Formats: sequence, structure tokens, C-alpha cells
Amino acid sequence: MFPLVLDKTEDTPEIILDKTGKQFSFSGNSIPEHTKKFYHPVFDWIEKYVTDPNEETIVNFKMTYFNTSSTKSILDIMIEFKNLAKSGKMLIINWYFPEEDEDMLEAGEGFSKMVRYPFNFIKV
Repeated sequence: MFPLVLDKTEDTPEIILDKTGKQFSFSGNSIPEHTKKFYHPVFDWIEKYVTDPNEETIVNFKMTYFNTSSTKSILDIMIEFKNLAKSGKMLIINWYFPEEDEDMLEAGEGFSKMVRYPFNFIKV
């Protein structure tokens, strides 16, 4: 399975989905003009990955800002990854946030509640 790497721009996050390298990360801003179009290849990749995942998957979210339309896509991505845990595979979700950014911490806590899965909250 080939890695999916989307470079970070001013409006879109860096996304690395690499099964072989065991790297799954989302970092930066997410305010794309066409959110569904931007995240479409991400969903395609994750759908394939969950059919033959690694024994352990660690997903790192290091978001700096995301708009309302991105919230839905990020939530759906988390739900897709949660399916791994339902199938008995190990899933760890790390939510990184700047110590002084309470809003980003609260956003991560909200995602964790909505997904109904525990996250690791890591101050940076």
C-alpha cells in the first residue's frame, strides 16, 4: 500500500498516511475552500488501510486551526480509525496542543467524547 502524503499549505494540513513507515499524522491549518474534495483521498486511503491494518496504529493530530467544515471531516477520519479498535487492533490517538491554547485542548476533548474513544492529550 503506497503512502499518502499531502504537503502543508497555508490552508491545508500536512497529512502523512504511511502504513510501512507506521506514520499517521495530521498537522497544521485546515481551512480548505472545498473540504470534501480535499479530504476525499484521505478517506479512500483509510478505507483501504482498515481492511489490512498494522497491529498497532498511532495517529497524531497536531492541528493549529480548523474551520467548521473541517471539523466534520476530522471527526469522520477519527471514526474511521476507531473501526480498527473495534476489530481488535491497537489504536492510539494523540492530540497535541500548545500549553496556552485551551481552545485546541477543548476541541480535542470534544472529539474524544464524540468518537467515544480515549485520546492522549500532549502539551507542546
